[in-house]
Amino acid sequence: MNALLENFQKLTNEFLDAVALFPDRARSIAPEGEWSAAFVIHHVADAELHFAARYWHILGSDNPGMPYFDEDNYPSALKYEKRSVAKSLAAIVGVRSMVLEVLSETDESSWSRITTAPDGAVFTLQDLLGKADSHMASHIAQLKELHTQIA
Repeated sequence: MNALLENFQKLTNEFLDAVALFPDRARSIAPEGEWSAAFVIHHVADAELHFAARYWHILGSDNPGMPYFDEDNYPSALKYEKRSVAKSLAAIVGVRSMVLEVLSETDESSWSRITTAPDGAVFTLQDLLGKADSHMASHIAQLKELHTQIA
């Protein structure tokens, strides 16, 4: 599981590097119909909170239900346009650091603990970490692409 955790940390660093491409004044700029860097940062902060809750549920309960979250409603429902980028970045760093600390101490058998989604899909803790990594990687790519569009 060391490789999984190393990748988790690597993606955290890559995300922060992608965010650093945007000076503060450019974080709210977005091409028509796309999210700004600020919106991506808020979305990732919200998603990291969800992923962490899923990890905690799967580690602390036997086959807990895994709720989905409707990310399309979050920008308006959670007032992305009014949120602090600094606080969302702090949340990402804090949550991912805490998750890394906990998962670094997780025994081998816990990686196969399961959770069941509302549609009946079953995921292991290892699967969930993979989904979170894919999510983070896609938003790193999104930020890099956005930077090329507005630079």
